[in-house]
Amino acid sequence: MNTEDFAAAASRLCTACGMCCDGTMFQIVKMQPGDCAAELARLGMRIRGKGGEFHMEQPCPALKELRCAIYDRRPTRCRLFHCQQLRLLEAGNTTEADAMALIEQTRSQAAQVRELIEQCGLREDGQPLIERFERLMSTPVDENLEPELAAMREDLENAMRKLRLVINRDFRPSPQPE
Repeated sequence: MNTEDFAAAASRLCTACGMCCDGTMFQIVKMQPGDCAAELARLGMRIRGKGGEFHMEQPCPALKELRCAIYDRRPTRCRLFHCQQLRLLEAGNTTEADAMALIEQTRSQAAQVRELIEQCGLREDGQPLIERFERLMSTPVDENLEPELAAMREDLENAMRKLRLVINRDFRPSPQPE
């Protein structure tokens, strides 16, 4: 696939996905040398710092309808990030149609997890998906007193396990050799 065709396909896939920005895949994005935390904060990003290092919290407030509202000024990590599906497409090891089908299936799985979290009583609060899941699961449920909630929690655990597997296997980039 030539560079222009790949760029066009990558754009279509990214704007159908957004899981790297919406809190599904990541909790934070670490700032890199050259990124200006103050400028990103002025653009509406939630920037936090510790020990002189800064990161941007997810979900990203610049993600609007699966498009980046600050695309030309996005952090370095965002500019350089290619999920596993993009890497496979670029290498010719998957097709755009197959990657799109996997994106749609995975977004559906993430939506199911979000719905189950809400059904279990934790409303959307702008936190990354894993944080919402862990916060909900940290509250014990007595199976004898709340059998329906216990069953919903079990469904949620299974759905989250399945989603994590797909995210880690099919979307997170493989570690690069040094």
